[in-house]
Amino acid sequence: MAIFSSNKVKEKKETATLSSQFSANNEENVHGVSTISMETTITGTIESNSLFKMDGVLNGDIKGNKLVHIGKTGIVKGNVTAENVIVDGEVSGEIAATKVEIGSTGKAYATITSALFVIQEGGVFEGRKKMKIALIKEESKNTSNSSLVEKKEKKVTEEAPKEKK
Repeated sequence: MAIFSSNKVKEKKETATLSSQFSANNEENVHGVSTISMETTITGTIESNSLFKMDGVLNGDIKGNKLVHIGKTGIVKGNVTAENVIVDGEVSGEIAATKVEIGSTGKAYATITSALFVIQEGGVFEGRKKMKIALIKEESKNTSNSSLVEKKEKKVTEEAPKEKK
């Protein structure tokens, strides 16, 4: 007689999904995957053009192009910027991306700016959420556009409906 756990099945599915996202054979991923292991602590800014996985501790910022994944043992005390961000560990700071996903073990104590935002059951989010109006790449190329985006975000935040008395 065999006993099966649904958690193990779920974990295998998550691993398979992440493996496909981090596959070095993917045509879009010609640079491979950069990984910081769980026994590593870094202070400073990390910039990566490849897919990036943080399993260690970072006191600083991550600037990625495609996907930044904060693994279950990963802790980031700083800002994370990328096209897609997956948080299965912990982030304290700001997250700016087109899509942000907080996994079932993830904790984000952050201001999140994104067009898409997903929190899986069990995930923790404490902070502020702003809707993304322009792509990150456009913001970094044109600083005047960036200030325009910030003004629009501020306006959207300030114009929340008022309660009737």
